[in-house]
Amino acid sequence: MLRGQMRHVLILDDVWRSFSLEDVGILEPTTYNRCKLVLTTRSERVVESMGSKKVKVPCFSMEEAMNLFLSKVGQDMLPNPTLESLMKLAVRECDGLSLAVVTLASCMRGKSDPRMWENAIDELRGYIRNIHDMEDKVYGCLKFSYDRLQRVDQDCLLYCALYPEDHGIYKDEITENWMEEGLIDEMGSIKAMEGSSHSILQKLEENCLLERVQDRPCIKMHDLVRDMALHITRKRFLVKAGMQLEELPNEEDWGEDLEKVSLMHNRSSTIPQMMNSPKFPKLTTLLLSWNSLKEIPESFFEHFPNLKILDLSYTRLESLPNSISFLEKLTVLLLRGCWCLKSLPCLSKLQALKKLDLRRSGIEEIPQGLEILVNLRYLNLQRTSRLIEIPTGTLSKLCRLQYLAIHFKLESEEELRELNKLEVFEGRFHNVGDLNTFASKRKTLYKFSILVCYHMTDLHPTTSSNLVRFEDVTFDIGGEIILPYGIKQLSLLRCWGVRSINDIGLRNATDLKVCELRACRKLESVISSQCDQLQTLESLYLSGLDNLKVIVEVRAGAGESSVGLFSSLKEITLNDCNKIKKLFSADWVLSNLEEISVMNCRELEEIITESEQKRLGSNNDTIKFPFPKLRRLELSNLVQLHRICSENGVMDCDSLQFIRISFCPKLKQIPLYLPQLEIDDEGKLSPSNSLQRIQVYPIDWWEAVEWGHPNFNIKNVVRPLLKFGDDRGWF
Repeated sequence: MLRGQMRHVLILDDVWRSFSLEDVGILEPTTYNRCKLVLTTRSERVVESMGSKKVKVPCFSMEEAMNLFLSKVGQDMLPNPTLESLMKLAVRECDGLSLAVVTLASCMRGKSDPRMWENAIDELRGYIRNIHDMEDKVYGCLKFSYDRLQRVDQDCLLYCALYPEDHGIYKDEITENWMEEGLIDEMGSIKAMEGSSHSILQKLEENCLLERVQDRPCIKMHDLVRDMALHITRKRFLVKAGMQLEELPNEEDWGEDLEKVSLMHNRSSTIPQMMNSPKFPKLTTLLLSWNSLKEIPESFFEHFPNLKILDLSYTRLESLPNSISFLEKLTVLLLRGCWCLKSLPCLSKLQALKKLDLRRSGIEEIPQGLEILVNLRYLNLQRTSRLIEIPTGTLSKLCRLQYLAIHFKLESEEELRELNKLEVFEGRFHNVGDLNTFASKRKTLYKFSILVCYHMTDLHPTTSSNLVRFEDVTFDIGGEIILPYGIKQLSLLRCWGVRSINDIGLRNATDLKVCELRACRKLESVISSQCDQLQTLESLYLSGLDNLKVIVEVRAGAGESSVGLFSSLKEITLNDCNKIKKLFSADWVLSNLEEISVMNCRELEEIITESEQKRLGSNNDTIKFPFPKLRRLELSNLVQLHRICSENGVMDCDSLQFIRISFCPKLKQIPLYLPQLEIDDEGKLSPSNSLQRIQVYPIDWWEAVEWGHPNFNIKNVVRPLLKFGDDRGWF
């Protein structure tokens, strides 16, 4: 990849052993090719064996360490001279090690009692006295922070060490695992337990014992924190996760005192023969997910008397041994992603089972004995495409279910009537009547994702989306439709008999965030001006609406009620809607709008239209339409668009970052006022500007279009940001 690049700097972070550059395809740096290779490592042996120039990164000076410490612990704690001197003593004990400084500061944040600081310093000195190795000193500071956690927080942190090193762990996954393990006290509801779990997660992040992963809803453990956790649990945990093992450890490597074993994310395809019938009396958790396991010995589970958590997810198992029935204390059985798994043995003896996860598995029928698992609280059968139906009466017997996810349609809503504890539901009804019955009785539903559709289709959004989607539904004009309380997303795809979403009962939609309307051929407007249920709406997607004429239908007597209708809207996408002529009214409050994307609407003439009242009272003064948060504006293939707003109007955009205008041949003016644009003395854009890119097509349109600005010729100024397009892309 890098051989064609004449000059580059390649940085390899956290290298633990030497390697051949040629073996991994890295160009040897020379004075001729002017390439650079930088390694970061904590091992001097790696530097020496690689023949690299050694550059030691010094620890922080006392001043630098103190500045870092204060930025984390809070400057507001400093007016007390006694406290300041104690802080300096504490920071000095960290020896300039950044991780130690940050961890200590997080641990002592908000502590203003000098006695607490004195005790902390004495204890910290006890941890790291007579230690000369840098990593051991960091370990001492980490252990100091760990010991100040409550017991439940400690257990939750230690559990994270069961994952592979540097592994990004989804927050929802780890909090769910803590609940499965019984680390979170039973609170009677999923919602309450999730709240408690996320509070612990936040506390561990704030104490710098877990790190946030940028741009992903994940956390991970710093490798030194993980090393500390593994040291603490060395007699109770066996962790060989993510080590690419092709064989599982032999029985003698396990030990009878083990409580948790994690062998996830390896390449093992078999269990050693000598482990046909292992004896692990204390083992409570066995994690074998993400292996290539094809078979488990028949007697394997006969001597796990206390096993509670068994995770075999994403393996190649075709069946499970009958010895699984010996796991009478098993509370969690995870088999998600086991696509080769066609059937399960009888589960009737697993009376302690609370959670059964079979999503994305290959099972073809419901396992025998499922209906008598009276303690079952979680059942996930999503995307089990080979499973066509569940025997009538099975679900109604599982009266303690709190979480139910199924992909096949229920013959009747009556199957769910006995599930009075249900909090989370993901499933499908084949008519509006069953949805109405379900929604009218589920006023405390916490999370849901519901599809109303007669034919088989996947429901990809997760239950956290609180979604109701109608597909190929013909609505009865005037008929009642009841949406669940707490709905956040509403989607209509290829639906008939609805002229606007007013025809759908919105009285429970008090917190609607997303509305998606696609290929509903009779839909004439999104909503009427008399409706106020969309004031929480953040995203509006409109596509393939052949008969859509207006966004808001103004009805007599509505007055100014539509002005704040979209006050929370952040993004609007309009595509292939060929009868609409105007998009927004100048009266609407759109102060939160961040993205506008309008494409392939062949009759659209204007983006912002003035109200009649403003038009009659206007003079030649410039009218500014404020869009303070607009970041992205995309107008594409709009053959009738002749203006964005009125002749003397401009869109006032403080935050615009991206503009794309392509094939809008009748558009003669770009009325965008960009107050954030600044030019230097040479007439060039200041680096502080938010505008990053402008894409236009065709070039001759750009040369002819006008773009006025009160202070300078903006077309010349923004030329460095221009990208011109053609059939091949943007250049």
